[in-house]
Amino acid sequence: MDNVVSLVSRLQAACTVLGDTVGDDGPRQLPSLWERLPSIVVIGGQSSGKSSVLEAVVGKDFLPRGTGIVTRRPLVLQLVHLEDKDAQEFGEFPHYKGKKYYDFGKIRQEIEDETDRALGNKAVKAVSPEPIHLTVSSPNVPNLTLVDMPGLTKVPIDGQPATIVQDIEDMVRKYVTVESAVILAVTPANADLATSDALRLARDVDPSGDRTIGVLTKIDIMDRGTSVRDILEGDTLRLKHGWVGVVNRGQADINSKMTMQDARKKEKEFFDGASNYRHLENVGTGFLADKLSKHLLQEIKKALPSIMASIKQDIISLERECEALGPAVMDSRGKMLHFILKRVGDFECAFKDLVDKGKGGGERILEVFERKLHSDLHALPFNDILAVDNVRRIISEADGLRPHLIAPEAGYRRLLEAGLLLMRDPAQGAVEEVHRILLSVIDKALMSEKCAGLTKYSMLVAEIQNCAIVRLEALKEGAHTMVKTLVEMESSYLSANIFRHIMELQSKASTSDEARIALKEFKTLSGRDISDRLMSDQGGQYYLKKIASQVSAYLNFVRRQLLNTIPKAVVHSQVLKAKGGLLEPFQEDVAGRDEAELSRLLHEDPDVTRRRNACRRRLELLTKAQEEIASAKFW
Repeated sequence: MDNVVSLVSRLQAACTVLGDTVGDDGPRQLPSLWERLPSIVVIGGQSSGKSSVLEAVVGKDFLPRGTGIVTRRPLVLQLVHLEDKDAQEFGEFPHYKGKKYYDFGKIRQEIEDETDRALGNKAVKAVSPEPIHLTVSSPNVPNLTLVDMPGLTKVPIDGQPATIVQDIEDMVRKYVTVESAVILAVTPANADLATSDALRLARDVDPSGDRTIGVLTKIDIMDRGTSVRDILEGDTLRLKHGWVGVVNRGQADINSKMTMQDARKKEKEFFDGASNYRHLENVGTGFLADKLSKHLLQEIKKALPSIMASIKQDIISLERECEALGPAVMDSRGKMLHFILKRVGDFECAFKDLVDKGKGGGERILEVFERKLHSDLHALPFNDILAVDNVRRIISEADGLRPHLIAPEAGYRRLLEAGLLLMRDPAQGAVEEVHRILLSVIDKALMSEKCAGLTKYSMLVAEIQNCAIVRLEALKEGAHTMVKTLVEMESSYLSANIFRHIMELQSKASTSDEARIALKEFKTLSGRDISDRLMSDQGGQYYLKKIASQVSAYLNFVRRQLLNTIPKAVVHSQVLKAKGGLLEPFQEDVAGRDEAELSRLLHEDPDVTRRRNACRRRLELLTKAQEEIASAKFW
C-alpha cells in the first residue's frame, strides 16, 4: 500500500505546480483537490522543536535555522521511500523541474532563496501562505507528506510587522481547518501544556480530536525530577491518537556537527536509560515516523473513494464553465466577425423579446399609451381657453374693426388653434417616455441569458450599447417629427363639416327627437352633451357658451383621434424600427473593420481571462488526478 501514499504525494506535487493551494480566496472558489488529499500539518510555537522533528524524520539537515521566524512560508515536504537500500538520497523542487539536489546544504539554501524571492522586502511582508514544495527521495524515509508551518508566536519583535502574530495564526489556521489535514501538534515538554499554542489551535479546529496527534519535544532538558510519563500515557491530557515523545539534537549537538544517526542513537540511549520512559512504546523518532506513515495510509485509504467521486463531479462542472467562458482568442478575421455578428443577433433577439412581451419593456410602453397619454391629454387646461370671458376676448380680437355678421369664423379658428396647440406637449411626452423605456430595455437585454456570451467582452458591449443608444436617439427624433405633424395637421385644416353637422343638429334639436339623439354623440371635453352648457343662460351669455360648447366638442373629437393615432405613430416610427434592426448601422460598420479592430473589440475583461486560465489549470490537475487514480495498481 506504499503505492497509495506515493500516489497522493504525486497528486499533491501536481497541485502545487498547477496552483491548487490552501486558502483560495477568489470571488468564486475553484474545486480544490489539495483540500481533499490527506496530509500531516506540523504546527507549534517558535522554538518548540518543530523543524528538528522534521529533520529527524528525514534524517538530514536541510531546514533553515536561526533566531526569530525562520520558517516564513509553508514547506510541503514529500518523503518518497526508495526500495534500493544503496540508492543515493536527493531532493527536488518543482520550480526547478528535473534538477536533483544531492547536497542537502544546497536544499537549505534554495529554501531560503525561494522564500526571499516570494517575500521580497521582509519589513513589508514577513510571511507568505504560498507553499514551497520539496520532495526528498531516500531509502531511509517512509512514504509521507508533511507540511511544515511557520511557528506560532505571541509578540512581534523588532523589525517584524505589527500584524505578524495574527498573520501567522490565520495562515496556519487555513491549513489545519481543512478536514483532510492530520494535525501534528508539537509542544516542548519543558513548558506548561496549558500555554501550548499548538494545542490551543488544534482544539479550536478539531475539538473532537479526530485529527490531532501530539508530539512532546525537549524531554531531555526538563528540570531534574520531573517527567512527562503521565502525558505520554494519556493520564494528564488524553488525545484520541495519543502522544509521542522525542529527543532531538540540541544547539550544542548541531554546532558540533552531530550526525542524524548519532542523534538517533543518543535519543534511544536516553529513553532506554530513563526509568520513567524505558517501558514506553510511544517514544523516539523512529516510532513517530512509523506512526505517522501508518496513520496517513489509513486516512488516504478512507478518503480515496470519496476523492474519486468528487473529482468526477468537479471535472464535469469545470468543463461546463470552460465551455461557457469560450475560447481565449479567435485566430482569424472571419471567425471574429462571425462571433461578433452572432452576439449582435443575440442582443437584438433579446431586445425584441423584451419589447414584445418582457416585463419592464412591452407592458410599460402599453401603459404609456393607455394611461399616461390619456391622463396628460385629459389634464390639459382647456377650461382656461373655453371660459366665457376668454371666448369673448378672442372673438373680439379676431374681429378687429369689422365685427362678424353671422358666425365669428376667425374667432372659432383662434380658439381651436389654441386648444390644439395644448395637445402637442402630451404627444411629444409620449415619445420621450417610450424612448426612456427602450433605453432601459437595452440594459435588460445585455444582462439577459441570451446575451450571457457577451458579458466578458466589455469593449464589444460598450460599442453595442453606444450604437443602440445613438440609433434610439435617431428614432426618437423621427417619432417627434411624426407626432408633431399629426397635431399640426389638425390645426392646418379644420374640418368644417363637423361644425356644420353640429349646428344643423342643434337647429333641429327643438323639433326632432332624432336630431337630439344624434347631437348626444358630440361630447364636450368634460364628457357632457354639447347642449348641457346652454341649459341656463345667465347674463345673456348663451351665444358665447354655444361657441365654447361647439369648440369643446370639436377639440374632444380631435383628442379622441390623437389617442388612437399617436400610439400608432410612435410604434410605427420608433418601436417597430428599433425591433426590426436596432444595430443595422453597427453591423454594416463592423463588417468593414480589419482584423486588428475586431480583435480590439473582443479584448475580454481581465477577470474573465484569469478565471478561464484558472479553470483550465484546475481541470488539467483534476483530469491528471483522475487518470493517476484510475491507473493505480492498488485498485
